[in-house]
Amino acid sequence: MGKQLAALAALVGACMLAAGCTNVVDGTAVAADKSGPLHQDPIPVSALEGLLLDLSQINAALGATSMKVWFNAKAMWDWSKSVADKNCLAIDGPAQEKVYAGTGWTAMRGQRLDDSIDDSKKRDHYAIQAVVGFPTAHDAEEFYSSSVQSWSSCSNRRFVEVTPGQDDAAWTVADVVNDNGMLSSSQVQEGGDGWTCQRALTARNNVTIDIVTCAYSQPDLVAIGIANQIAAKVAKQ
Repeated sequence: MGKQLAALAALVGACMLAAGCTNVVDGTAVAADKSGPLHQDPIPVSALEGLLLDLSQINAALGATSMKVWFNAKAMWDWSKSVADKNCLAIDGPAQEKVYAGTGWTAMRGQRLDDSIDDSKKRDHYAIQAVVGFPTAHDAEEFYSSSVQSWSSCSNRRFVEVTPGQDDAAWTVADVVNDNGMLSSSQVQEGGDGWTCQRALTARNNVTIDIVTCAYSQPDLVAIGIANQIAAKVAKQ
């Protein structure tokens, strides 16, 4: 019996010194579980662009047929001069410079798309898809948690978007929903003939996925669907 206890003590001591061994069950060393998000290797900057959906996937999600990429982004958008309220700015558009300022983000990749023929406002569908890299999964989750608070501050509110040379655009924001790690909301443009935008934000590994979709008519949960498709690509990295 003394020899068995000594052997077990030696095994426990070796386990404590060896990386990747977390516990002992019935005297058998068990490898560490690295399946959780905090144990994933961070997504490198070089892989961010490949996480974005292609045109066929965006068309299918929106029920559109002729979406085009009008702008590829490697830097944050800045709409702060149009929307002074930072909380509502976060809901108004993805990957906003003032919203992500001070969060430690390292890189972003994004696209602005619509189905106009000349990159004009004469469009039936519009979308921005963006992915933002952070140093760690914890950093991305911290941004998500803070976004839950800021988005909630604009829930069921009205804000005005001011653009020089254009009529002001007033928006009515619906409920903000935080469901199983997915933050979402929608907003309707007043006097916009039903022009409605959906927003979705989630964090997977060290990446936040930031989406807006707009249309006169679009299926429910389009922005969430796009975010989930990108999240699935993150999981495969």
